[in-house]
Amino acid sequence: MIVGGPVATMDRFEQFVNAPGDAFRHWRKKLSSQRLGPVEAPPEATQQDALIAAMTYLEDNDLHNVIVEVHHHDPIEQWKRLEANPDIHPLWKYTDGAARVGAYAMFPPRVYRFDAYNPYTKTLSINSKNPAAAIYEAARAKNHSIAPWPGAYAALRYVPIAPVGQQIAVTQDALAYVQQNADPTIEQAMVSHTFANITGTALLGSSALTPQLNEIPLVSAPASQAIGAATGNIASRILRPRSSEDELPNGTGTESRLAKSPQGLENPSGSLYR
Repeated sequence: MIVGGPVATMDRFEQFVNAPGDAFRHWRKKLSSQRLGPVEAPPEATQQDALIAAMTYLEDNDLHNVIVEVHHHDPIEQWKRLEANPDIHPLWKYTDGAARVGAYAMFPPRVYRFDAYNPYTKTLSINSKNPAAAIYEAARAKNHSIAPWPGAYAALRYVPIAPVGQQIAVTQDALAYVQQNADPTIEQAMVSHTFANITGTALLGSSALTPQLNEIPLVSAPASQAIGAATGNIASRILRPRSSEDELPNGTGTESRLAKSPQGLENPSGSLYR
């Protein structure tokens, strides 16, 4: 696991980009505390919660070859991983694989605070405070790891509608996992997140001219993402998960299984941890 340290310029840009969202969350939290909001906001998770959730999923599914980076950004390192990946044919490495590394360099996931998995470098980037999103991207890593031709499978994002099939497979696995291992809050968040992804991908990937480019925030059709998020929010309210009374016995949920945080998470030096 690689933990990124502070980068002054990037950190300032991150605060600028996410200022509207931070302000909205602060406003919603304030309304909830005054009991003026229509729905009480759930307890706010942390980036450490998201990391623990993703690491637990990877461990439970024996995905030990996935490199996890937290709030870290290094395009040169990504390129080296791309070249060193023996499972990807050079045709895919130096076309779509190179494009993904380029998108990573120009639009750092760290800045936009989204979690992402790059199948060409086997890298899972955790940048959000959303355990459901972190588990979903870890499930994406599993989905790509079992593909017989991982390079061609990853490049299917350019084929109209094909990414939707991939999203459905990832969704089924992620939902099944949280139903067995996570608390109801994460399960409800997963319903919202997965429906948002599938809806957004269906709208964005319906044309060969607009392939799935979720790692490029300004290109990936914000309107489709907004519609997807709205659909996911509605679905999470309709398809409510089990109540807290139905939680697994003996504290077998994700939070109880991973009460301890990974060693070295607070170290900002950006060094490698195991």
